[in-house]
Amino acid sequence: MAVTGLFVVVGLSLLAALFVGAWPLLRQSRLLANLLGSTWNPLSGQLGLTPFFVGTVTVTALGLAVAIPVSLGVGISVARQLRGGIKELAVRVLTVLTAVPSVVFGWWGLQVVVPWVRVHFGGSGYSLLTGGLVLGVMLIPTTSLLFYQVIDQVPPRYQQGSLALGATQDQTLIRVVLPFALPGLIHGLLVAVARGVGETIAVQMVIGGQTYLPSGLTSSGATLTTQLLTDLSVFPPGTQGHAVLDVMALILMVGMYLLVRATARWGLER
Repeated sequence: MAVTGLFVVVGLSLLAALFVGAWPLLRQSRLLANLLGSTWNPLSGQLGLTPFFVGTVTVTALGLAVAIPVSLGVGISVARQLRGGIKELAVRVLTVLTAVPSVVFGWWGLQVVVPWVRVHFGGSGYSLLTGGLVLGVMLIPTTSLLFYQVIDQVPPRYQQGSLALGATQDQTLIRVVLPFALPGLIHGLLVAVARGVGETIAVQMVIGGQTYLPSGLTSSGATLTTQLLTDLSVFPPGTQGHAVLDVMALILMVGMYLLVRATARWGLER
């Protein structure tokens, strides 16, 4: 009980610290209009977060577009195609890959993805597209492992009954296995969204860090998390710039809370 109470106190103190830091900004009039602007220059009072919202949504969407189809294919293959020691090896490899630090994926992005994007799409190579590709590759191990665990839990009798009625393996997969596993698959998707929105280091290393509205996928940009990392050392506590960083952190915490609630709901339904 004491440990649980301490955990609650720490969590509440974190929220309180963010709220206190953000309060000088929260009490200002026309705060919402200012935050929804497109210009980021805290020194002159321009606190537009729209470029970072656009960057966060774009990079996360690109990452999911890369990760989800591949992860679903890997999960199906490991759960339904592989057997014995090969299956165990595949699960172990996925488990190990989920523990790889994100900075390693960022370094790989610098060495491989940035030059590839520069050659094939032009520009500097540091862009939203690069950030999305690196994020997608980084999400694949975790999402694949989640999808595998969900599909592997489908009762064999359902699959055997479908095959006994004359359905093919593909028909059984599409009409029996995936519908049964759908709540768990959505649960894994929400986990991937939360991981994508919260990722910082790997994306920061390849996205470019520009604070203006991007003109396309090959433009440099920033996300909420990467801009927080960039400006934490620039704006000391007590300044307006630091207050807006506290607001950004509160926005991220609220967003993560909603994702956790959605994930818990799907988990209970599962």
